[in-house]
Amino acid sequence: MPTIIGSETASAMRVREHRERKKQAVGNDRLLQCNTNETGGNNLKQICSVERELEIERDKEIEKEGEGEKETPAHATYGRFNNVFLSDAEINGLKSELPGKWEYYIDRLSMHIASSGKQYHNHAATIYKWAQEDADKAVPKKGIPDYSYSEEDSL
Repeated sequence: MPTIIGSETASAMRVREHRERKKQAVGNDRLLQCNTNETGGNNLKQICSVERELEIERDKEIEKEGEGEKETPAHATYGRFNNVFLSDAEINGLKSELPGKWEYYIDRLSMHIASSGKQYHNHAATIYKWAQEDADKAVPKKGIPDYSYSEEDSL
């Protein structure tokens, strides 16, 4: 037991040697955390984090190619920071359904995206949702008496 305590295991030694060889070969670049070829003790398929990232990137590229085949309407940029994307049909719908307020909501969404970094799947849907929420706030709730008064009223 005393000879084992504090000593390096064979696996740890292989990993250390692997990292040293990679460091010498690559320089001071980022080392891979996967050493499947060096250890060889695990029969399960191991996927390095770098390999997994490459697979994810390939999948994203394939999805983008598939999206390019679909005929989607072109989206123009709107808002103060040009980060609100709306198609012509969406902008026309906003103009007709929110007359006088559609520009306010576009700028509001643009500032919100720029300041918070949030991403939305559908900018037009977000604007409609916000407009509906604002309209709901303006309507007084049923069952709650109105205690507002003007300066001419006496208490």
